[in-house]
Amino acid sequence: MSITKDLVINFDYHKFLWKLFLFVCLLDSFNCLEIIVIYEKSNSSINKQCVLSFFAEASSLVEWYNCEYSEATTCLSSYENAVLVLDLTDRIETQYFLSELCKEREIPHLVFENKLNYSDKWTFSVKPSPLKEINAFIAVLRYFGWTQGLVIYDGFQDFVKENHDKYSEKLNFLAIEPEASISELVNRIITPLGETLYYIFLKTAESLKLQSILTTTKLLASGNGIIFDQKSSYQCIIDGALIITAKGQELISSDEEYIKSAMGNVIYYLLSHIKTENSMEVYFWLNSLMESQRSINEFSLVNIQDGQRVIVGEIINESLYLFSNFIFPDNSTEIPRSAKKVLKLSIEVGSSNPSGPPIALGKVGGYGSYAACDIINGQSSGLLNNFQVEMFNFDCGTSIYNNTYANACYLKDKDKFGLGHVAAWSSVMVIGSMKSFKQLNLTFPIVSASNLDASLNSTTIFPMYMRVTASFSYMYSLVPIFIRALGWEKVAVIYQNDTWGLSGYHYLTQGIKNHHISLVNPENTRAIPPSLDRNGVKEYSSLLQGIIDSQARFLISILLYPTAYYIFEEFYDLGLRQGDLVIFTTVSDLTTFSAYDYAFSYKILEIAVPIITIYGQCWVGPLGEKALTQISKSYGGLINSYSCFYFDSVYLIAYALDFMINRGLDYTDPDKLQKTMRNQQFYGCTGQVNIEKGSNDRIIQSFEIVANKLGDNGNITTYIMGYFRPQSTQLITIQEPMIYTDGSTTKPADLRNSNNECPFPSRLARTFAKGRALAFGICFAVALISLIITIYIWKKWWKFSIEPLTIKEEICVQDVILAGTIIIEFFQFSSMGPDFSAIDSTYADISDSFSLSLDHILRLRNGVFWIVANAVFASIGLWVILCSVVLFRLDEKFPMSFVFRNLGTLSDYLMPILGDLCFIPFISVCLDIFLCDQSIGDNFTDSFLAADCYYFCWKDEHLVYAVFSIIALIAYEPLAVFCRPLWQELQPILHVKAVPLFLMVKTMVQIALIVMNKTVKRAQSILHGILFLIVMSFYIIFLFKFKPYNYARFSWWQTLILIAVLWLSFLSVIEQSIGGNQIILISILCFGFIIIGLLGLYVQHKKYPSLLFRKKGQDTSSLFVFAFSFGKHSKLALSKIVSSSKIGMGSWK
Repeated sequence: MSITKDLVINFDYHKFLWKLFLFVCLLDSFNCLEIIVIYEKSNSSINKQCVLSFFAEASSLVEWYNCEYSEATTCLSSYENAVLVLDLTDRIETQYFLSELCKEREIPHLVFENKLNYSDKWTFSVKPSPLKEINAFIAVLRYFGWTQGLVIYDGFQDFVKENHDKYSEKLNFLAIEPEASISELVNRIITPLGETLYYIFLKTAESLKLQSILTTTKLLASGNGIIFDQKSSYQCIIDGALIITAKGQELISSDEEYIKSAMGNVIYYLLSHIKTENSMEVYFWLNSLMESQRSINEFSLVNIQDGQRVIVGEIINESLYLFSNFIFPDNSTEIPRSAKKVLKLSIEVGSSNPSGPPIALGKVGGYGSYAACDIINGQSSGLLNNFQVEMFNFDCGTSIYNNTYANACYLKDKDKFGLGHVAAWSSVMVIGSMKSFKQLNLTFPIVSASNLDASLNSTTIFPMYMRVTASFSYMYSLVPIFIRALGWEKVAVIYQNDTWGLSGYHYLTQGIKNHHISLVNPENTRAIPPSLDRNGVKEYSSLLQGIIDSQARFLISILLYPTAYYIFEEFYDLGLRQGDLVIFTTVSDLTTFSAYDYAFSYKILEIAVPIITIYGQCWVGPLGEKALTQISKSYGGLINSYSCFYFDSVYLIAYALDFMINRGLDYTDPDKLQKTMRNQQFYGCTGQVNIEKGSNDRIIQSFEIVANKLGDNGNITTYIMGYFRPQSTQLITIQEPMIYTDGSTTKPADLRNSNNECPFPSRLARTFAKGRALAFGICFAVALISLIITIYIWKKWWKFSIEPLTIKEEICVQDVILAGTIIIEFFQFSSMGPDFSAIDSTYADISDSFSLSLDHILRLRNGVFWIVANAVFASIGLWVILCSVVLFRLDEKFPMSFVFRNLGTLSDYLMPILGDLCFIPFISVCLDIFLCDQSIGDNFTDSFLAADCYYFCWKDEHLVYAVFSIIALIAYEPLAVFCRPLWQELQPILHVKAVPLFLMVKTMVQIALIVMNKTVKRAQSILHGILFLIVMSFYIIFLFKFKPYNYARFSWWQTLILIAVLWLSFLSVIEQSIGGNQIILISILCFGFIIIGLLGLYVQHKKYPSLLFRKKGQDTSSLFVFAFSFGKHSKLALSKIVSSSKIGMGSWK
């Protein structure tokens, strides 16, 4: 067996004939071997030609008879001594017929290749069966772990596909028909597959042409495995390819050589073993040959290395055994694992500059491009599903272009450029890099994600360039429309004096003329050189001072960073502070300072907040959400608006590649690819993306209005104010009003000094902790003292109940006044509660008027507040006089005195107004004098009055007013507490009276609400709202338990009025805590008021009958005439109180 094995492996046809002759000479009992060769006339295959040629050369050793297939039966009958039938037919039906015929005659049937797909006792095959060959391929695939591939074959189509399907469901099959165009098959079928881990070539006559096209199109490269069968391997031109051959046929290089070798093996084996001319002996040795050699060593695995065939393994019993090193395409020793065809792109998002500081903006934006690749390479993107998109980043400059530097940088990695290129963010680098590409003969489509230079919109000058943003000309033609829509009319502008800045300034000034906007800073204060550092900016401080002197608050910045940051810092050094500027820019990332070094962050926080920008909408639709999630996940939240545009830049290239690949177009042609890109339209991260016909620009339909603000932690945050749609009838849709530095949403004046509210810059004011502590301490002290005094007065003089009203009485004016106080208290209590911005300003003004919160209605500046304070002091003085007249009965002691007599009469009407209705306003104004919790310095005398910033505290007039305020509080509050129940006792015809305990509790509640309003509300509005709800809830519970009036109807409506206040305050807290739609909140508020009112009427009707009536014919005037006779009853009423020991008169004297 070892001799046979050696002869088989090192087979040489001519040596075979010589050795065969020697064997025959030695075997004297041997006669010639008689063989019948059956063929078809139409069969001109190489099998027939080679076999017939072989027998012609071995005619002295083998006696053979040619027989045409149609005469097969006759031939077998004529040549009775024949011991073997050699079948050269190629069809299944002919092999089947001859197999049955030989079986009937018991003559071995030998075929070159068995196509019957089943085993037959009398049929033998020179070549291994197709099933065994396919199993050998499967053994190799399993060894390498390859599951995705393309099988390219001709002939036996169903059989090949059926058996490979047993191995994997991920195989693709391509049958090469004789008339097929190989190039078209590659473009339309093979290329779109993309995801191909290995290629198998089976019996492919077009193997060489296929290899050439696949290699040229880089479909056969690193990352792929390539396997040939015996027939298709003769023309193998790829190093790293694997070949599966029958054992002993490893070095065969042609069909003719292969056939002669295979046939020679069989014939030599028979001649060396058989001793008689007996067909049964031939059958025995053929069967022995197939059982031994064919089953033990079926196939060899050959590897092409440096153009030579090297045997690296063998396949035994469908298992692969390797005994030598092997390589794969591109001399790789790694087993290919990536199944996807790689599509290479390039990008330029580094941070380095040939000179000057590095800038990270493009780098952060570039994360969007990488995220796009990640999503495309995912399993469910629906785009380029069978391909792997990879990007190489060139770091050859960001904002500064140097030709020598850039050329060397590009040339170093020239082979890394791909099918398309995503450009740098600055126009300088974009234009410069295209110059370098031309010099280096590099051609590919270029997409820009951020550049706005108007000169780049020409398809003639820049045919390979396009951008997914709008042009500078379009953007700055929209700026005046935007500014005017926001309400600004007088603005300043500063621009950097280069192509980019001049272009923006040019288009801006053109639009400004048409929209009636004034540029207030002189023309010689508008242009500044680009790329200045901090020291360079300081040289232009006089220019920046000109902008400051123009008093413009709204500044249009056509600046790039870092120069923009240095200019903002210089504004700070020149005296500007927070709120002095509102800056507009189209460079959106100036809002977040993503490229700022933060060394001078305190200056930036003062000047560059707020900044407004308009930018194409980002992160829209499902793809935008997916992009945002992917970037956040992969890059730790390093995101800016450019990231979204960089994302769409890659998607524009990807959509074009997908379109071309699926239609079999040559996507490697740069010109065809850029034309396809211009015709793409898709909904990406920034909305609908398509390039305008005849231009390199994209027209953006909708812009986001983005602004920044200071967060609670002192950091800068951005928020979307709304949307700007220049081609819509509604230009601006506000989503969240702009928040200015004072926390308000009210647009300040165009010029800084046009409405100066204080005599010092507002930036100097800050919370003065010591002043706040003192003011809060005084307020709490007043509350505590008031509580003690109220309890003492109640226990000493007013701890008694009022007889309930049970019979009907005629209503009087005092009853009407009392009813009016209940209604007015609704507005007073509301004004002490949390603010509700959803309420119409008219209602708020009414509430503030009744509580004397005049700073919300009037502009209490420059001495106006002192006028109000003087009026309050005068009213308190009048109150003290009226109380003195009543308590000391001066009108009775001096009845002839005109003054005392009329003061006694006035007391009947003014005491409930001054002592009850004015209680909240008077106490509020007196406490306002101590509210000095804002300051421009560190001393108490640097603090200023919260109600009027024109006056500083704790010196000059303020000390005088502080003393008067203390005197007023001491004089007013105890008298008000005492005289509230006294007044009703002095009215003998007053029917409705308040329970003294209720009046005492109401006083304490009012004091508590006033103090909370002056202290807690200034520090924490939501906490104030919660405390207000708690106090009012307990107050209402008290009213339910202790009826406040002797008349049930008045008690009921007093309680409902306070419930309405509670409902309003509850909605106010909700609005402040979580926000909400104002229309919805107002609707809910009104609905609650209606329910409360209807409930009140219903319960009143059912439970509380009317006990007050008005006589028919008696009008209001007669009531007033009657009322003026009350004075004569005062003595009687007061005597009644004294005699009942409810009030100790001696204590008044």
